[in-house]
Amino acid sequence: MQILAVSFGSLGAFILFNFFFALIYILSRSAGNGLYRWVTHDLDFLEIIFAPLFGLTQWAASSLYERFNWFIARVFLIFYAITILILSILCFSLFGYFTDRM
Repeated sequence: MQILAVSFGSLGAFILFNFFFALIYILSRSAGNGLYRWVTHDLDFLEIIFAPLFGLTQWAASSLYERFNWFIARVFLIFYAITILILSILCFSLFGYFTDRM
């Protein structure tokens, strides 16, 4: 039970970081790219370390901004942010459930 609680708690935290990163990307594409470059400092091993924290949103936002214009990409990013917020709430709820069962 402890393994499940820790895994859902950490997954919820990773998804919550992606939610805040998606909000930055909704504000501005250059702010999102700038933050990601600032966090990784263009070092390959830092990109691997920060992949759970920012990688999913970086991939989604980059592909959306490349494929669509800025307005449609931001609308899709709003839906993406709502979806990952719901997933984060679900993971934290499961984390609370499994910690109460211990």
